[in-house]
Amino acid sequence: MRRIIYTSDASPLMTDEKVAAIAEKSRRKNGSMGLTGALSFDKGRFLQLLEGPSEAVTARFEAIRRDARHQNIQIICDVPTNMRNFPKKPMALMLPGEVSEDMHEALSALFDLADEPAAPSRQTLGDLLPRFSELDAA
Repeated sequence: MRRIIYTSDASPLMTDEKVAAIAEKSRRKNGSMGLTGALSFDKGRFLQLLEGPSEAVTARFEAIRRDARHQNIQIICDVPTNMRNFPKKPMALMLPGEVSEDMHEALSALFDLADEPAAPSRQTLGDLLPRFSELDAA
């Protein structure tokens, strides 16, 4: 299994409503590919976590790279994993105004990691990712 977390700049006409439609379509596609993850959109930027079989993650991420709605893709991490953060969610949607304060802080920290020149440590990611567990339970 593989996990990718990335940010990208959204096309200028992107809205929360369009992001919700993207998440809904992704739920169907990801479910059929054995993928799980989460999508966030804030201040014109996407943050997405994709996890699942390596080949499926690669195929989905390559499709995202070709999608004109994503520009300036910054990979925060791309690692093998034996555990999913969102085992029940083909695509959870995390909009900052609709999540808890703790999750909003964790989202902000992940967005900030994309702007750092060095890759984040496993400890940093290990501290942030469990803060999203309430999404998988919902």
